[in-house]
Amino acid sequence: MISNKIIKSMIFSGMTFLFLIGFATTANASSQYLSKLSNDQYLETRQTIHTTNSYFKDLKITIPKGTIFQSGSLSKGVKTGKPYVTIDMNNLSWPLRKGIIQSKHGVTTTKYIWAKKSYFKKVSAPKYQSYHKDTFTGRIGGLVWQGNKSFPLKQQYKIENCFRVTDNGYLEYFTGYDYWVSKMPQPHSYAKVQKFIKKGNSSYFYTKTKVSGLPMIHVHKKGNDRYRLKVTKTDQHLATINPDANKKYDDSVTISIRYYVGGKKFYIPSQTIYP
Repeated sequence: MISNKIIKSMIFSGMTFLFLIGFATTANASSQYLSKLSNDQYLETRQTIHTTNSYFKDLKITIPKGTIFQSGSLSKGVKTGKPYVTIDMNNLSWPLRKGIIQSKHGVTTTKYIWAKKSYFKKVSAPKYQSYHKDTFTGRIGGLVWQGNKSFPLKQQYKIENCFRVTDNGYLEYFTGYDYWVSKMPQPHSYAKVQKFIKKGNSSYFYTKTKVSGLPMIHVHKKGNDRYRLKVTKTDQHLATINPDANKKYDDSVTISIRYYVGGKKFYIPSQTIYP
């Protein structure tokens, strides 16, 4: 007959074994997910992602393997506690964002996608986004506007022309861009950046096809780097005075940074100063 001491020992050993299995399972599950991300972290898809829009979930979205995007910080599921990311389709090239932009819904983000290491990997910020870096936030990339300097705030309902480089490396030029839109519209023309070189304050973008509307130079007859766009940031700061509603006083001043794009004047709004 087995003694009580032996029985207790067997029960204790069994509980310890189950605890170790549970601990190992939890640890193994945890290692399958990405750890904490910085606010400006970029990720690259390791496989094709099939998902939907975030709220209505009536639009199918496909994000190909090798797509780079800025993820922001991780969130965790309320019930599962597992980390997930969402992707803002506004920041990706037109063929990828087309469906969500043309939909009737205002949302531009995907539903949450589990932040599994089999889905995503951390990557460095793409060099082709370094044509602009915000002085205050440190964020790179963004819209570069065509013209001398920022319009006064009351006039920024005007339609302007601009360009940008998407997270996944497409040079896009917009004509008749509404300053206040929440969805990135269809570009007038676009092309994938095949090569990027940075020298001092100048950035050189090379594409296989010309982006119509931008002052690009035809540099090669063959290959992927046939057209080149030169973007130069200057130290010139331009002030735009914004009058108040009754135009008797100044409401604020918008500071712009001058850029030269293929020799033409462009700018990026930098900050707004209030008295």
